[in-house]
Amino acid sequence: MKQILKDAFKSDEFQQHLEDVIAVDDKVDVSEIPDQIILVEAHYILGKFTGESGGFEQEQDYQGENGPELKKWAVKNVKALRAFIKKYDPDYTNKPTYVRGAA
Repeated sequence: MKQILKDAFKSDEFQQHLEDVIAVDDKVDVSEIPDQIILVEAHYILGKFTGESGGFEQEQDYQGENGPELKKWAVKNVKALRAFIKKYDPDYTNKPTYVRGAA
């Protein structure tokens, strides 16, 4: 497995998204997802926690609105995603200007 995926999988939410959404939608193995797409999706998943992607349950988890266990889980994912983005896209050049699935 390529290193970018090993690092991406440190966030279980991001891993699930890559395996069950992107790879399935694109009809490819997760190892075939281009790095550029992985970077764009990292920003999108982080935005689900921070509110930048708009109205997701993960934001409520991160804010602690759904209990301390989910907050702990969300904080772990946010830390992993921020570290991933800092390593692979430090200038935020791949930050999406769209919300996936929006028309």
